[in-house]
Amino acid sequence: MAAPAARSVAAAERASGRLPDLDPQILQRALSSAPDRVTGVLARVSGPDGHWAGTYGTGDIATGAPVPVDGRFRLGSVTKTFIGTVVLQLAAEHRVDLDQPVQRYLPNVLPGGYPPIPVRTLLNFTSSLPELTPDDLPTTPDGIVEHRFDDHPLAELVAKAVRHDRLFQEPGSMQVYGATGYYVAAMLVENLTGHTYQQEITNRILRPLNLRDTTAPETDTTIPGPHSHGYIAVPQPDGGTRLVDITEQNPGAGGMISTTADLDRFLTALFRGRLLPPAEQAELFTVPDVPYLGGSDSDPGHGRAYYGAGLMRATLPDGVTVWGKTGSTFGYTDGMFATRDLRRRLVYSFNPTNGGGNDLALVNRILSATFAP
Repeated sequence: MAAPAARSVAAAERASGRLPDLDPQILQRALSSAPDRVTGVLARVSGPDGHWAGTYGTGDIATGAPVPVDGRFRLGSVTKTFIGTVVLQLAAEHRVDLDQPVQRYLPNVLPGGYPPIPVRTLLNFTSSLPELTPDDLPTTPDGIVEHRFDDHPLAELVAKAVRHDRLFQEPGSMQVYGATGYYVAAMLVENLTGHTYQQEITNRILRPLNLRDTTAPETDTTIPGPHSHGYIAVPQPDGGTRLVDITEQNPGAGGMISTTADLDRFLTALFRGRLLPPAEQAELFTVPDVPYLGGSDSDPGHGRAYYGAGLMRATLPDGVTVWGKTGSTFGYTDGMFATRDLRRRLVYSFNPTNGGGNDLALVNRILSATFAP
C-alpha cells in the first residue's frame, strides 16, 4: 500500500501547485545512469521549491579531471531561443511584422517559386522550409573531425537547404522541428539591424541580464573558462573506436556557450517578461493547433505540434507540464526546462561521444528526477 499512498500525496501536491520535494539521491542516480557513450554530465535545479546541483563522469579523459560544476558548454540549438527572442523584440519595436512573408524582408534568399512564408512560421517550426541532408555537410566521425573548423555562413546553409523539396505544401499547416527556419531568422535579424545576430544577442540579452559567462562567438573556436571536453568516437581499423577531442570547433550557427547558472537566469527573465512585452512573450507559449509531421503518440505533442516560438512544451507522464529547449552539437548536448510559474527549473549538459544528438532516455530520466521524483 505504500506506493499508491506516495503517488496520491504527490498528485495532491501537484494539484495544490506545489511540486514534490527534490530528492538528491534520485537526481544523482539520474545523472549516474548516463550510458558509456557519455563522458560527463552536469545539472542544476533551481526555484522556490528547492535547489540542487550535481555532476557525474569526467571532464577531461586525458587528466581525469572531474566535471566542473560551474563549467561552460556549447548550446547548439538552445541558441534558437535567443534568436527567437531577438526577432520577437524586433516585432515589438515594429521593425518586423510576424504576419508578413519573410520574402518582404529578405527578397533574394528563398527561391522565387516559394509561397509566402510568414515570419512567425520561422519561429514556430511551421515554415515548410527544407532541411540540410547528410550530403550537404560532413556527418561521419572522420568527416566531423576533419571539418570541425570549417566556416559555414548562414547564406550558404540556407542555399544548400533550399535545393531540396519543401517539407509540406502550405506554410503554417504542419509543424516539424528543423534548423533552416532559424538560419533564415538569424539572417532576418542581421538584415534589419545591420549587425550580426551574435552582436544583437549580446547587446539585447547577454549584457542587460549580466550573463557574464555566456558568449555568442562568431569565429572563436575555443571555450573560455572552466569546461568539460567534448569528444567523438572515431572507428578504428581493428573494429574499435578512438575518442578524439573536438572541444575546439567552429561555433557555427548554433555556437553559443553558457553555464547552467546563466541559462537559469535567462529562462527566468524570459518567463517573467523582462525581455519581451506581453504580446510578444505570448508567442513563446503559443503552440499552433496543427499536426506534427511524422509525429506519434510517443512524442511530447502525441502527434500534434508542441513548439511555440523558440520553446517546446512537454507534459511528463504524471501530468507536470514544462517549457524549455534542448540543443546539441558535436560533443555537447544540453537543455533548459521550467514549469510555467518558475517554481522549478532545470538546466543540464552532457557530453556524448556519438556525434551529438539528444539521448532521450537520459534526458527523460533527468526530467523525471527533477519534476516528478
